[in-house]
Amino acid sequence: MSVNNVKNSPNVVNPNTIQTSDTGKTEKASPKNAAAAYAKAGNPPSVKEAANVQISQRAKEMSMAKKVAEETPDVREDKIAQFRDLIDKGEYKADSEKIANAIVQEAMRDEIARDPGIVLR
Repeated sequence: MSVNNVKNSPNVVNPNTIQTSDTGKTEKASPKNAAAAYAKAGNPPSVKEAANVQISQRAKEMSMAKKVAEETPDVREDKIAQFRDLIDKGEYKADSEKIANAIVQEAMRDEIARDPGIVLR
């Protein structure tokens, strides 16, 4: 295999050279001219400035949501006590149609999760 015109190709970057002027002139890389090019580009940031981190509002919201979720118990004892009390008093009336629909919807979600390409009719 042969490669032609590599030396004159503008898309090929030689890692041993650096651009030292706005005219595109390149020189052989060395610590001295690399430092000069860096200094010419502008004032380098101080350590304090370089260590400054900005957290987006979205990241703050996500952090807060995670904290709330971690602090929320898996079992809501207040709801359990409320329904236990209603059942004990004979005041809890279960809507069998709602329960049946919820069971079917959950089964459909589980089936779709197992096979996203499934077509339900």
